[in-house]
Amino acid sequence: MNHGHINLSLISTELFLRLSNGQQPADKISHPAARFDILLDMIATQVILIDRQLNLLRLNLAARKKMEVSEQDVRGAPLSHLLAGQDYHFVLRAVERVRDTGVAEEFELNLPGQRQAILRFQITPFPGGFALLADEISDRVTLRDQDARTAAYEALIDGLPGLARGAFNIRGSVTHASPALAQLIGTDESRIIGVRFATLFDASNRGKISDAMESLLTSGTPFGMAAGLVGGEAGSRAIRVHAAPLRSADGQAGGIFLLGSAADDQACILQ
Repeated sequence: MNHGHINLSLISTELFLRLSNGQQPADKISHPAARFDILLDMIATQVILIDRQLNLLRLNLAARKKMEVSEQDVRGAPLSHLLAGQDYHFVLRAVERVRDTGVAEEFELNLPGQRQAILRFQITPFPGGFALLADEISDRVTLRDQDARTAAYEALIDGLPGLARGAFNIRGSVTHASPALAQLIGTDESRIIGVRFATLFDASNRGKISDAMESLLTSGTPFGMAAGLVGGEAGSRAIRVHAAPLRSADGQAGGIFLLGSAADDQACILQ
């Protein structure tokens, strides 16, 4: 009963039988080792605990799935039996170094297989032995490499005379402008951020650029054209502008653009 109304609760048969027999529900686990085991099985990190003789004490759920073993089958066995083969030779040597020196180690390792994986290993002394932790970081390494390449390309573009770059969001407002773009327009970068991308160009070009922007933002169609860039002492400057869609994991996030002098041979880089 709840405030005079009958309510229904769904419980397990085991709990129902305990309640029927007058037993208290086991909703609290008081033994520290049991709580520790539950926590180990809840995390995505692969955890292998070994004793001082490098025999297996405990494998959490993530490690058992990765190794395709049950804990009963390997408990008490040497770590070398679990990590057999040349792929894990470096890991075993690292565990031996931690045993001999007492100094924890951390490193990344490429593991070949049906799907090549990159794992970050941590090996550290643990009460009664040592803990070996492994996290797959393949996606993070890929993103890290992509970020490094992107930064290198941006630095290259910024170092070439006559080229400027930037980005705009899904609403067509500028979200990033390189120093070269600010110099071409004759203003500060902060004054470009937030303005509509099409307003950076002469009135005679804005309609054409707005249409191209609409196509890019709705269907992901890149574009390139000659246009007149506003600003500067001359009032307008002939350039070529090229833009491509910028996609995020959940869809289109806007676009990126490059500008170059229409009279400059380096504009061919933009094609």
